[in-house]
Amino acid sequence: MRVAMVHLAKSRLDNGHFSTEEVRRREKPSISTSRPISFAPGQYEEPPNLAAGFSSLDVSCEGPIRANLIADNITKDNFRIAVESWGQSTLFSASTTWIEHKASAKECIFGQFDTQDASFSPARSATAPKAALTRKMAVETEPVPRKYAKNFDFPQPFQEPVEVVCWINRLDMSSGRDHDYKIRAFADEVDEQGFTAHLNTWDNGELHGAAMCWVAFPKRKPHVDSGRFSTNDVRKRTDPRPKTTAKVKFKQRFEIVPTVLSALSMVDAAGNADLRVKVSVSEVTREGFRWTLETWDDSTLYAAGASWSVIALGFPS
Repeated sequence: MRVAMVHLAKSRLDNGHFSTEEVRRREKPSISTSRPISFAPGQYEEPPNLAAGFSSLDVSCEGPIRANLIADNITKDNFRIAVESWGQSTLFSASTTWIEHKASAKECIFGQFDTQDASFSPARSATAPKAALTRKMAVETEPVPRKYAKNFDFPQPFQEPVEVVCWINRLDMSSGRDHDYKIRAFADEVDEQGFTAHLNTWDNGELHGAAMCWVAFPKRKPHVDSGRFSTNDVRKRTDPRPKTTAKVKFKQRFEIVPTVLSALSMVDAAGNADLRVKVSVSEVTREGFRWTLETWDDSTLYAAGASWSVIALGFPS
């Protein structure tokens, strides 16, 4: 039985990660699970920008697959992180990853793309949205298009090639034997002026709505690295496994062991069981790290992908 809301009032120091199991047990699902997160004392003089995505999801197939990630009440000292579901969806657990940066920084731009704001003949927006996350919820609708896209202009052009990291932070999908879980968030047509954001499904996926955050920064920025990895790098979709893992080598060798932040950007899983997917990072050194994408119990993960970043944004190593 779900409860309406579970909030842990005790604040935890910021480390870029949150799990609903810090607040409640998996067996006690709720519509909203949240807690406050504290920044290091004196770290910010004004509220920073935040961008966050899911690093794991465990959602019942006995209803729609719905999850929404929120970061709000942001001050210079703390913020609230929350994971929500709605309607007939049952979210057992989820974990999240976020990146933060001071709001005045011009070399690192944060934004959000929601299918509710998608244009099918898009024109680039005048400015990138400053807010990292929104509270928009999907409603019951007829099946929606398979592809959503929107063009974004940066508030001011970059002077060198740009990298854009994309993380899924809201999804509303059909479940059941007729509908596998298929969603992909990505950016293309990236240049110094802007890019196009995409949220897609394919084949028998039915995507009623979704959202993703994005972070844009110079590719050659010192002490920064980023990229994407996927089970497709290691195995074929037709060879599903409970766990797929491999190593990533950084483009540069860091002076100290960096913090690697990763969240989901693609899921392709069978709809006849609960959606269970997790991305994790381990064995981090100055030269690289190991990634793992996995599922468990009776779920079948055909493929999954994630984006990762190493950005000097205030997290300790």
